[in-house]
Amino acid sequence: MMKFLVMTGALLMPLAACGSSDSSSDESPGDGTTQAETPTDVGGTAADSGSDATTPAPETEADGGDEGGSGPSTAMATIGGETYNFSTEGALVAQCQTDMFGVFSVQLPMADGGDGGINIIALREGTDPAVVDQVDAVTVSVGDDDWVADESSDLFDMSDTLQPGMSQVDSVEIDGSTVRGTATFVRQLSVIGGGEPETTTGSFEATCGEERLS
Repeated sequence: MMKFLVMTGALLMPLAACGSSDSSSDESPGDGTTQAETPTDVGGTAADSGSDATTPAPETEADGGDEGGSGPSTAMATIGGETYNFSTEGALVAQCQTDMFGVFSVQLPMADGGDGGINIIALREGTDPAVVDQVDAVTVSVGDDDWVADESSDLFDMSDTLQPGMSQVDSVEIDGSTVRGTATFVRQLSVIGGGEPETTTGSFEATCGEERLS
């Protein structure tokens, strides 16, 4: 009986050794997993690096902002309480130049196909009127009427009753692509007819979109 127990114990020892070997084998995947974490981290770093390389920079105002100088040019004039609008949209002939030899020059037809137009001459700061042979002036045409604000107009030579101050630009301001101001207008037909000049005060404003000369 003792021999059987001894032999049984002897047989169990190799089995225990085999069990210990299996236990070591079970721990190996754990070690392998730990070793695999290192390339995973490295791979993650490479992915992050690739993301940094391919992600576009956020769009800034300089990239996508409005740089101006686009779209139609527009203008408006108020004369005797009536407001008229003008635009290059759909116009075959029009002009809007913010600095043409020191002159802000606007010639626009009436908006929506109306019968009329506006002509604005505004000298930029430092421009000598004698050099450009121009003064600040605005003419607004509405149907058969031309309203003139121009101290150098030939109308003064046509009438003894038209006096200085009855046709002139009273104030003007240029702000980037926009010009605005106030003026005293005289109705051209009232001067040509030889009667008493018909005058009224008003205001004007124009903004150049895409500058054009045509």
